[in-house]
Amino acid sequence: MDKPYLLALDYGTQSVRAILFDTQGALIHKAQISVDPFIKSQKESQSGSAEQHPEYCYAQLVQVVKQLITVNQIDTSLIGSLSITTQRACIILTDDKFKPISPIFMWSDTRLADSNRLSPMSWYFRAAFKIVGMDKRIGFLRRSAKVNFIEQTQPNLIKNADKVALFSGYLIHKMTGVAVDSVASQVAYLPFDYKNLTWAKGNSWRWQALACSQEQMMNLIPAAKIIGKIDKKFCEDTGLNAEIVVATAGGDKACEMFATGSGEVGIANISLGSAACISIGLKRYQESYRYMPPFPSIAENQFMNEIQLERGFWLLSWLIDEFGQEDKLTAAEQRKTVEAYICEKIIDIAPGSDGLLLCPTWSQGVIYPGPEARGSIVGFTPKHTRFHLYRAAIEGVLFTLKSALLRLEKKHNYPVKIVRISGGGSQSEQVLKMAANILNKPVEVIDIAEASALGAAMCAATASGIYDDVYDARKSMMNIDKRINPEREESLKYQQIFKSQSTIYRRVKPILKALVEK
Repeated sequence: MDKPYLLALDYGTQSVRAILFDTQGALIHKAQISVDPFIKSQKESQSGSAEQHPEYCYAQLVQVVKQLITVNQIDTSLIGSLSITTQRACIILTDDKFKPISPIFMWSDTRLADSNRLSPMSWYFRAAFKIVGMDKRIGFLRRSAKVNFIEQTQPNLIKNADKVALFSGYLIHKMTGVAVDSVASQVAYLPFDYKNLTWAKGNSWRWQALACSQEQMMNLIPAAKIIGKIDKKFCEDTGLNAEIVVATAGGDKACEMFATGSGEVGIANISLGSAACISIGLKRYQESYRYMPPFPSIAENQFMNEIQLERGFWLLSWLIDEFGQEDKLTAAEQRKTVEAYICEKIIDIAPGSDGLLLCPTWSQGVIYPGPEARGSIVGFTPKHTRFHLYRAAIEGVLFTLKSALLRLEKKHNYPVKIVRISGGGSQSEQVLKMAANILNKPVEVIDIAEASALGAAMCAATASGIYDDVYDARKSMMNIDKRINPEREESLKYQQIFKSQSTIYRRVKPILKALVEK
C-alpha cells in the first residue's frame, strides 16, 4: 500500500495526543503532551470559569504533531489521511472569517446564566413544559447553556458572532480552512435535533430557549467523510505532507464507544475518564430517560444511548489533590503514577470500603442527575482513612454506572452480556476487577488504551476508502486484549451493598432540593 498509515489526533481535557496507526489498527507511534484545561487564576477557579485561549489549543496541537514526527522520524508522505476527536460541549464564537472572537468556553465551565434575565419563551411553550413537568428542567437547561451566559455577560459578543462553533469545528477549520463540523460531535446546549441529526427547525422551542440563531450554526456532515486536504498553514506549522486528507470523526466519547464495540449485540460500553459514562448503540431513536436524547454515533443510522456521570474519575483526581499530597510524593519516589500507587493501597480494603458509601453526583444535570444534584458520603467512622475514601469514590462511580446499566437494559429491552471498558480507569487491573464484581458481568478491554483515537482512525480509514464503512473498519482494527470475569463471593457482597448505595440519591434528594431553593 502506498500510504499505509493513518494519523489520529485526540484533544482531551488533560492532554493532547497524536497517534500513528496502520490500517489494521496497530499503534505504530504516539506523542502526548499535557495541556492546561483552562486559563488558571485564583479568581477564575472561584467563579467556576473554565476558559482557554484558542491560539493556545492550536499551538498545543501543532506541538504534539511535530513531536510525533521528529521524535519518530516519520516520513509523512506515508500518511494517507487524518482525523481529529476532541472533548465535547466546548463553545467558541467566531467572526465571518472564522477567526475567534471569544475564548473557548470549556465543558467544565460551571457558570450559569441568571434565570431572572432570560428572555421569556412564548406562552404556549411555557404552558407545554409546565403540563409535562419539565418547566424547571428547561429552566436549568437555559441557565446552563453557555450561549445564554455569554448573552448576559457579553451581549455584543454573541450578537456580533458569525458562528457559534464547537471546539472540534474550530480545530477542523484550522487544519483545513473549511468551516464545517461532524454531526457526531454535536453534544452541547445548542439547538440540535438529536432525533433527526440536524439543526432544529425554525419553529422549534430550542431557538427561543437558546441565545443563538440558525445563521450562526455550523455546516454539518456525517462522520467518516472527507473534508479536504490539510491547509497550507497547518502543513507548514506541523511538517505534515500537503497531500494528506482530513476526515470527520466525532466527539471523544462517540469515537471511544464505537471503537470498543458500541452497537454489537449484547455489548455495553463504559468510559472511565474524567467523565464516566455507559452507553449502548441502537439503530433507532429511543430515550433512556424521558426528554434525554441519545447522541449521534460515528456510525450512520446509529444512536448512542448514553448515561453520563460528568464527574467520573475526575472525582478521584480531585480527592487526591485535596487529601493526597503525601501519596503523590510517595508515588513519585516509587516511580509510579499516584493512581497506580493508590490502587495498590486499596486492595486490602473490604468491598464497600468498610461501610463508607459515596454517591458521586458532584455535578448538576438537566435530566440525570437533576438540577438539585450534590455529592454525598455516608458512613464515616474513626477507622476510615483517606484510602477508604479513594476506594469509596471508585466504587461510587461504578455503582452509579451499574444503576445506569440496569436502566438501559430495562428501558430498551437490551440484555447486556459483556461490558467493554475504556478510558484512564481501564488501565488499572484493580479497577477492572472491581467493575466486573460490581456490575456482575464479564468486562473486556481492547489492546490499546487510546480508544478515542482508534475510533478517529477508523473514520479516517473509512473516508479514505480502505473500508466500506466504520463497521468493517472496526472488524479489522479493534482487538480484545483481555477479559475479567466476576468473582462469585466478591460480587455477591457488592450486590448486597448496591441495594443500600443505590438508594442514597433518592433519599437525600429532598434535602438537596431544599439546599438549592434557599
